[in-house]
Amino acid sequence: MATQKDVADRAGVSFITVSRVVNHLGNVKPETRARVEEAIRELRYYPNRQAQALNQGFTRTLGLVTPRMFDRPLFDNFYVMSLLSGVEMRGRELGWDVLISTDYDRRGAFDFLRVWHQRKVDGLIFVGLGEIPPQQLDEIASKGIPVVVLSDRIASPAVSWIDTRSAEAVADAIDRLVALGHREFAFLGVTADTDYNPNFRDRQRAAREILAAKGLGLEVISAPAMFDAGEETPKLYLAGSRKATAIISGNDSVALGFMAGLARSGLECPRDYSIVGFDAEPSGRIHRPTLASYAQPLVAMGQAAVTTLLDRLGGAREKVERTFPLEFVPGGSLGPVPRR
Repeated sequence: MATQKDVADRAGVSFITVSRVVNHLGNVKPETRARVEEAIRELRYYPNRQAQALNQGFTRTLGLVTPRMFDRPLFDNFYVMSLLSGVEMRGRELGWDVLISTDYDRRGAFDFLRVWHQRKVDGLIFVGLGEIPPQQLDEIASKGIPVVVLSDRIASPAVSWIDTRSAEAVADAIDRLVALGHREFAFLGVTADTDYNPNFRDRQRAAREILAAKGLGLEVISAPAMFDAGEETPKLYLAGSRKATAIISGNDSVALGFMAGLARSGLECPRDYSIVGFDAEPSGRIHRPTLASYAQPLVAMGQAAVTTLLDRLGGAREKVERTFPLEFVPGGSLGPVPRR
């Protein structure tokens, strides 16, 4: 039976290099990796995963950690499940398992590091739906805990992150709406001190800055919490000035709830207003009218997080900051400014 030493001799590399290739730990030149993989195939070498875990101290398990900000089944969250799909796909491809760690806690007391302290995982991927406490960021840095964050641009030099270019998408949405004649804008979001959502925060900030540069204002309609934002934002809109004809929603879920609420009050889209969302959820494709939205490459982001984390486990120390573009998905929710 072939051993790693046999593979190393055949490929003309060190034993350590073969170990890095077998364990998908990165820091191997592509041409060297190809040579080692060819030797593995020729010798029909099969690694002993149990022995590897004992020798290296690896569980070969990655943790996907996310606080659940409202008590709904995880499978009902398109955003998180899409990210999880990418993490699972890349993990399975590279021979790593994924452990999901969630908790229902709206008080901000979520323990992001619990499964790492329990030695259940070798590294952590955080979904940015909760703010990591400063003391835990300090622990990540001091102990060198392998961490990658999805959808939150963490300032700590010890934490890599993967995100999307929300500001570019917001600028594109505004250009489309202005071209349709709209001049009164509103943003649907959530109150920052009750629900932590960096995507909403960044999109709202971008909308305000871009519109200000065009000499236009922005009405912000903030619901108290994410779980009922779809129900609360139409009430707030109807109770306000109702001037805005161009609505930018923090995500599709809030947008669809907003549309339903206004429809019950006799306001139709796009006759009375236009709206655009984010995430391009499948439910927006079957809604009438269909919802114009911006698709985040969530699966690709999850895959990139795994690659970044395994590079970190393989010895990489440089912080990774990677952004992905969003793609516009047309919908019937956009139309000319109404005549009032």
